[in-house]
Amino acid sequence: MQTLNTKRRQLFLAITAASLGICQIALAQDTEQKVEVPALELPQIDAPVVEEMLVTGRQQSAAQSVVTERMEEAFAADLMSSDQIARNGDSNVAVALTRVTGVTLLDGKYAYVRSLGERYMSTTLNGAAVPSPELTRNVLPLDLIPSSIVQSLKVQKAYSPELAANFGGGAIDVRTKGVPDELLFSVSMGSGMNSESDDGLTHASHGDKYNMPTELKNALNTYQGVVSEQRIGDFYKRANQSATTAERDAFAQQTNRDLILSLNRNVEIYKKSLPADYAGSLALGNKWDINEELSFGAVANFGQDTKWRNKDQERRDIGSPDDRYSKTARTSEETRQLLSSNLSLEYTDMHKLQASFYHIEHIYDEALIKTGFNGSNYTLAEGSEYAFYETRMENRELEVAQTTGEHKFDQFNSTHLDTLVFDWFYSDSTVKTDVPNHTLVAGDNTVDPTTGALISTQLSPRAAMASFEFLNLEDNVISNGWNAKVPLVFDSLELTLSGGFNYNEKSREYYGYTANIDGSGNQSAVLAGNVGDVLNNNTIGNLNNNFELSVGGGFGTESYVAGQIIEGAYGMFDANWNDTWRISGGARKETFKQGLLPVDLLDYTGNSLLKIIKDITENPNQRYGIVQDDWYPSLAVTYMNEGFMNTEVFQLRLNASETIVRPDLREMSDVVYIDTELGMKVKGNSGLLFSELKNYDVRAEWFFDSGNNFTATLFYKDIANPIESTRLPGSDDDVILTFENSASGEIYGLELEALRDLSGGFFVSANLTLSDSEIISAEGLGYTNNIRRMTGQSEYVLNTQLGFDSDDGQHSASLIYNLFGERLFFAARSIGNHQDAYEQPFNSLDITYSWYATDNLTTKVKIGNILNEERIFEQVNSNGENVTILKQQVGTSFGLDVKYTY
Repeated sequence: MQTLNTKRRQLFLAITAASLGICQIALAQDTEQKVEVPALELPQIDAPVVEEMLVTGRQQSAAQSVVTERMEEAFAADLMSSDQIARNGDSNVAVALTRVTGVTLLDGKYAYVRSLGERYMSTTLNGAAVPSPELTRNVLPLDLIPSSIVQSLKVQKAYSPELAANFGGGAIDVRTKGVPDELLFSVSMGSGMNSESDDGLTHASHGDKYNMPTELKNALNTYQGVVSEQRIGDFYKRANQSATTAERDAFAQQTNRDLILSLNRNVEIYKKSLPADYAGSLALGNKWDINEELSFGAVANFGQDTKWRNKDQERRDIGSPDDRYSKTARTSEETRQLLSSNLSLEYTDMHKLQASFYHIEHIYDEALIKTGFNGSNYTLAEGSEYAFYETRMENRELEVAQTTGEHKFDQFNSTHLDTLVFDWFYSDSTVKTDVPNHTLVAGDNTVDPTTGALISTQLSPRAAMASFEFLNLEDNVISNGWNAKVPLVFDSLELTLSGGFNYNEKSREYYGYTANIDGSGNQSAVLAGNVGDVLNNNTIGNLNNNFELSVGGGFGTESYVAGQIIEGAYGMFDANWNDTWRISGGARKETFKQGLLPVDLLDYTGNSLLKIIKDITENPNQRYGIVQDDWYPSLAVTYMNEGFMNTEVFQLRLNASETIVRPDLREMSDVVYIDTELGMKVKGNSGLLFSELKNYDVRAEWFFDSGNNFTATLFYKDIANPIESTRLPGSDDDVILTFENSASGEIYGLELEALRDLSGGFFVSANLTLSDSEIISAEGLGYTNNIRRMTGQSEYVLNTQLGFDSDDGQHSASLIYNLFGERLFFAARSIGNHQDAYEQPFNSLDITYSWYATDNLTTKVKIGNILNEERIFEQVNSNGENVTILKQQVGTSFGLDVKYTY
């Protein structure tokens, strides 16, 4: 059990005030003088200003608990409160985390902590594991969670045994808001725009879901996974032995053509004037006292936001950038919806039960046209250009139902035994990701060899002239656990013994089909024009034209089912001797079980399943089933001094631990996915091994009486079998990313963090991370550099903020700057002497202004990416030329939000 003396309470108030930029009163009393906060002498003010100061006081109180928790954490952690998130105008958790020391974002949604990517991160919701709706990532995309439901964010960077052992860069816990203490009603409306997203693209079936046609499903069952004209004809002849060859062929052709007609081919892409962004939210809640000891509360939240964005790209192939390059016009519409509810039942201050439900939906609808040259059959000199027309809808839903309990028992209190604490949770969550109709149509353009202007176009006479992909992913995760604490108090020692248990169970089904239209037998006259000119009912339905449907070709045979169980139990001690030395430690025993079976949906013979069974029984190195268990220890030593170097509080923390990072089911399945952010192909690797880590941290914290503070941290991680992003061997114009284990790796660095009150309502905060890393891969695997930096590792990460709050509490503003150094995108492999690919630094400058017109009405304006930076990826080729292999526009965003709260 930890207690706060009077001086520490003063310190927390000072830190909170400085962090909010309203530290107008210096707490400059003598360090030994006790000061009661209510006794602070305030100038005489009239009634309206008193109301504003009361609002400010509530903000201080809300943020104080976060500061207090950080100070009292035995293991190094960084925290953010809902007020701090609101001040910065951050609409979701992902953006909010960029204010935390050493945190950067990938694709605007995945957190990198200490330059370790998302596979080295774990994300929990109120302490419970939840599945990810992402096809290409194993962690929850943090842009999915709106900041409106967040109470605080905790980023723990030093491992402690109550956490899951799958720990690398850090553990992020998103803590949602509970039931309010009084009547709450709030409504907000917002709008915005992006400088690069005024006109864009859409497609004829935008917003509509077209799942795999029933006719095609039935045909796959009837013809045992093959729907070619040959297979259909064979089945027809078998059932009608007296039929002539002409009758057989006619039936087969018509049946196959009807299957093509059953597909949604209304996917023509056209230009569109893009609408403005819009967003809205509504919250309603209250708490009622049933009697003097029992109270009941409830709150409900609803939110929705929609935005259109152009994400145009330019690409150049590393080998011949002047001959092989492309441009992509790309527009997406993203809609996010939130529906949540919370119920609570409290008995005195000793027992609390809470039930929560969250439904989050994300709909992504995209249209793109990619044109370019490949240096062989498509060249500008010959006036021949390839074209791809692509549409994709991805619907992702996350549902979480949680029940938690917090219980305190003081019946056994004695001289040496303080209040016992017991808490528990149960969480049942499901995620569904549906790609109902992903279409890719290939075309051939004739262009002017001098100007590149389009002369004519037709669809390409190839075997996969048009592809229709249907994907379904469903994850179910059950997570439950409990924790118990026994606090013991002695003359100079406070000792807390704790322990607990966690159980996580995950099941997954992933199914994918791809149907291809073969147009290779047609003359140019049949294929002339655009998508709608060829894939219409008249052209496709004309049996004189040569079109044939097939199913498979890669995606269709790469489905899988999987299950995973993780059980963990831990024991800990936390000893505080005279508020000077604190030693915390313990160990976790964790058992991991996983089964992953690939499924060939087109194999009706059962041969693929028999092969798997044989491999399981005869191959000792098979990876279909994995069982692993081990102990994971952790130790933290803290030295505390309340006068060292003129500080109110000085703390020196040392942490050491051993953890593990296990690849996710996605990464271990031999499935090819499309990364929707960059449009890159990503393939899993069933041979991945676990990564074992040894973690070391030294953190020093100086907290001064004026609220100013400074933190410095040294960290080092030694990693066995680190998992890295690389590319599959192949041509340099067909990039498919994958995952590989390297032999060993290490990462180390220095984190610096400071907050300074500038008086007059201004404050400045900044954090800087300087780090380096080294990955060693075995010889003979084709890597250009066997020794290199880790994927995603930046040598520097800088976050700064200049904040202001007016004396009357009506105005606040923040100028925020973020920068990360270049980071490895993927390791070059089996492509000659080309070097590794790097994402270039991104300078992000945002400004937020809030006007609190009344206690109830707030207007907020935010401008993001003021410098209009682009995402740029570069690679040096074997000729020493620095090639921009990928450039994607981002644009400057403008947002206006008005919120009324009662």
